[in-house]
Amino acid sequence: MTGTRERYAAYADRIAAVSPSYAAWARSVDEDLVALLAEVPEQQRQPELVFAVARRLGADPTDPGALRALGREARPALTAALASATVQANDPRRLGPVVPLFAALTAAAVRAGDPRPLGLVDAGAAAGLCSIPDRVTLDHVPAVPAGADRTPAAASHLGAPGRDERDGLRAGRVRLHTAVAEPALHLTVEGSGTVPAPATTPIRIGARIALDPEPIDLAEPHAFDRLVEAVPPEATDRTALMRQAARATLAVPPVRIRGRLPGDLDRALDALPDGVRPVVLTTGTLVYLPGADRQRVVDRLRERGVHWIALERTGILREVASTLPADVDPADPDAFATVSLDGVALAVCDPFGVRVRWFRRPAA
Repeated sequence: MTGTRERYAAYADRIAAVSPSYAAWARSVDEDLVALLAEVPEQQRQPELVFAVARRLGADPTDPGALRALGREARPALTAALASATVQANDPRRLGPVVPLFAALTAAAVRAGDPRPLGLVDAGAAAGLCSIPDRVTLDHVPAVPAGADRTPAAASHLGAPGRDERDGLRAGRVRLHTAVAEPALHLTVEGSGTVPAPATTPIRIGARIALDPEPIDLAEPHAFDRLVEAVPPEATDRTALMRQAARATLAVPPVRIRGRLPGDLDRALDALPDGVRPVVLTTGTLVYLPGADRQRVVDRLRERGVHWIALERTGILREVASTLPADVDPADPDAFATVSLDGVALAVCDPFGVRVRWFRRPAA
């Protein structure tokens, strides 16, 4: 059971700069909590999931001892909730690395004379904040050297092509995609390596399906409050970005389907209308599946012959991992996740998709 302690210690190190309260919770995991977590499936022990459920049950994240106290005082309720929990962070920043892949699919269709827009199935969609790649204005700036201040510089027109000041250095800003309409989400990604070329054709989405065991309808009262349960309390900028994404999602709401991977993948794909080119998106979804089910998803996507865009934990997908460069270290925080198209790794990034190292340009 030492694996659980190690997982939470690594999470604490990773999250400490962003959320001291979540780092304190992760470091508070003792033998009693390890034993409690051993009672739920391995994929249900993710720190973000555990912390979100704890908050739902009333634990105060500003109290370092609240997680241990909940485990002692409400053990049956906590284990029961964890066994079926599906809370996701639904972080729209993860769109940053995948928008160029959607743009590449659109550009390939234009070159081939295919007039069909994309039909998107967002698997593990939660509220669908990652179902809006066409509503993203995406800028790339050169990656900040290791050890430098990563605080974004102020700009007179955020996101406009131009130059930013950072630590006395001038960094070029390149717009890779412009949102097709407002309301939209504006993202800036630090990129290195073989950065994708700016999109020449806006992403075209003709249909959106949000597949999730408990899909969230943002139009319902308090839906957004439920969504941000998984967000560290200090991350007010992240919550603000999620509100921006929520406004864009409400403008083009997906069709919500209650279901799970891999069993309901076909049902979601079959719900797409005629006249679209299907593409499945997974962003931090497959880590919650047992290994055998992950492979079933990959196999079924191949059998259906549909495109698959993924941002998933580095190393959990064997075939994708085999396409990574030899120098990628899964222990590197900036290689936490792998960005892939149709099973081929194109980039690695930090857990939030903010810093991306590209080693192949997306081509469909």
